[in-house]
Amino acid sequence: MEARMANGKPRAAAASPGNERRRYPRIATTFSAQLRAGGHRFATRVINLSMGGALLEFRVLPSKPKIAVGARVAVEIRSRPLQQTFVAEGRAVLWNTTRGPEPLLAIQFDEITGDSAETLEEMLALASIGLARFRAPTELP
Repeated sequence: MEARMANGKPRAAAASPGNERRRYPRIATTFSAQLRAGGHRFATRVINLSMGGALLEFRVLPSKPKIAVGARVAVEIRSRPLQQTFVAEGRAVLWNTTRGPEPLLAIQFDEITGDSAETLEEMLALASIGLARFRAPTELP
């Protein structure tokens, strides 16, 4: 039985190595994006994407941008094959500087609805199809 909080919403499961805490599955991408924060614009690449947020890489910058965790951000993610741009506002939730030389910023979107949700779903579907091409076959002839 699923645990619920007093407001009736499902309670988040405790973190453990085999227990995913994210609400939405993430899909690896190679989309380009522009991030706006604190009056500045940053070119970035979307490492992974979900209906709830994105992980952004700042490969072209010489150092980590000065964006505080909790800061309000806006992102424009472009898909050339779909000829669409997804635009969302949200907040910075985590800096990951342990993966490699490029700093990674996790952002969480504000609620996505309507046409924006449809555009994001189409981008996720496109990324999922691209990722499937690189998976190893499960059965060998």
